[in-house]
Amino acid sequence: MIKAYIKYWKKSVDFQSYSSRSDYWWVFLVNAIIFAILNGIRFFTMIPQVSEVLGKSSSLSQNEMRQKVLDLSLKPTGSLFAVSVIIAIVGLLVLIPNISLTARRLSDAGMPWWIAIIFGLSAFIVVINSFIHNSFLGNLGLLFNIITLITYILCIFPTKYKEDEEDDSRIYE
Repeated sequence: MIKAYIKYWKKSVDFQSYSSRSDYWWVFLVNAIIFAILNGIRFFTMIPQVSEVLGKSSSLSQNEMRQKVLDLSLKPTGSLFAVSVIIAIVGLLVLIPNISLTARRLSDAGMPWWIAIIFGLSAFIVVINSFIHNSFLGNLGLLFNIITLITYILCIFPTKYKEDEEDDSRIYE
């Protein structure tokens, strides 16, 4: 797992070589853990602010209370904003390495590498939309989720060797 993650960063701009399924999914797991921890911190940072809104709930209608809690998520302030910015920065930092890893994995599976560009573009738009809250981009969220799901399914496919390659011709150092 650690070896795959180190290789992920070393080949962060390599779109040409190959990547094994295990390398791809180990990196996916590590990044998922990182973002789960960051989102857990975001959740626990939000609790005091939500409890403050709930403390004032006796003077607010149910719709006002719902809107205030929604505003905490859509328009974070203070420490919640700082954590949200950190999550966005980490998301942007891993964007290019994720695109290159996905391109390598798709090439290894015999799929077109440019699908990784579409995958990366949809991920970039999701990160940007978390701050600008554009309704048009928000409505495209389902499309972005479908693109992501299709890309993950394609990355599951086994290695496809070309006619001129032997089974051991690819080196996955």
